[in-house]
Amino acid sequence: MKIAHVCCVVPPAGGMGTVAFREVTGLRARGVEATLFTPESRITNNESRSFVKFIPTAWQYGNAAWLKGIVSSLKEFDVIHLHYPFYGTAERILAASDSLPPIVVSFHMDATAPSWKGIIFRLHRVLVQPFLFSHAKKILVASYDYAASSSIKSMIDRVIELPFGVDLDRYTPGPSVKARFSVPEEAPIILFVGGLDKAHAFKGIDVLLKATAQLDAKTHLLIVGDGDLRATYEEEAKRLGIDRRTHFLGRVDDATVIDAYRSADVFAFPSTNGAEAFGLVALEAQACGLPVVASDLPGLRTVVRPQETGILVKPSSVEELAQGLYRVLSDRGFRQRLSEAGINHARHFSWDAHLDGLQKVYKEVCVLRS
Repeated sequence: MKIAHVCCVVPPAGGMGTVAFREVTGLRARGVEATLFTPESRITNNESRSFVKFIPTAWQYGNAAWLKGIVSSLKEFDVIHLHYPFYGTAERILAASDSLPPIVVSFHMDATAPSWKGIIFRLHRVLVQPFLFSHAKKILVASYDYAASSSIKSMIDRVIELPFGVDLDRYTPGPSVKARFSVPEEAPIILFVGGLDKAHAFKGIDVLLKATAQLDAKTHLLIVGDGDLRATYEEEAKRLGIDRRTHFLGRVDDATVIDAYRSADVFAFPSTNGAEAFGLVALEAQACGLPVVASDLPGLRTVVRPQETGILVKPSSVEELAQGLYRVLSDRGFRQRLSEAGINHARHFSWDAHLDGLQKVYKEVCVLRS
């Protein structure tokens, strides 16, 4: 079986790209001929991977792009797996569905943006998206909770829930290595992992910085990720007087992220709106035994169980985030209970189970085609 994945980003940019890349590599490890198509501008350290095809663009704006010749390139495959949203390319693929193999859509999130871009996104969801999704054979979501509150809630009867998974052989509890991050062994650590670019402004890093400023001066904050807003956040940390205990690590490899999970005392997930649809990094944190304080948003409630594996707080509330972080950091017994429950909870989200579900869907759409 030949599977084509189409995504607007690849690692290290964005959770959607990470999911697509891991799905393709996982399928290939199982003997499936899977290929990932993405814009040429996304060439990164993955460029040596023969199964990642970087396609020239006729135009590109942010994560929207027109991939040249993409429709004709997909005709040789048995199934097309489109990661949505991918404005400019998704429309062409779904509109041409009658001449293409069966199309499976992973609906990752509702795109959000301020001002005129947000208006365009909302108009697209109302006027264009229903037509596009009518051409998909299957619609996959990581969380029914998120789907039921999103723009596809009217299609909920067509949706298949397939939560993302974690490599449970790699993401495990382990020894703390705080010295690696220039943090004293006795100092509490808050960890954040995510994009620092304008496309991920909803991650709530500004809220996290202000909350950290309200905590004990011995508390350190590790921020893993990079982007065009990094300098802005660094200036904000300086303004708040926490720059000496806020560590911007930039983009790091998976082994370093795992070390950060194991060294931290609490994981912060302060996203501010519905552009956050699942929270894979929060699941990775729990697999490593790290309690989570997250925004109470659809999708995140699938990943974080309140008062069991973490604490859910009001989105954009500096006070509630600070209180949640303080409670976890100040109560060792509570922190340990969250840690143990989080490890057990993460075991229900194995990557193998996710891949099993994917292959089942692919087989079903191939049967429908025949």
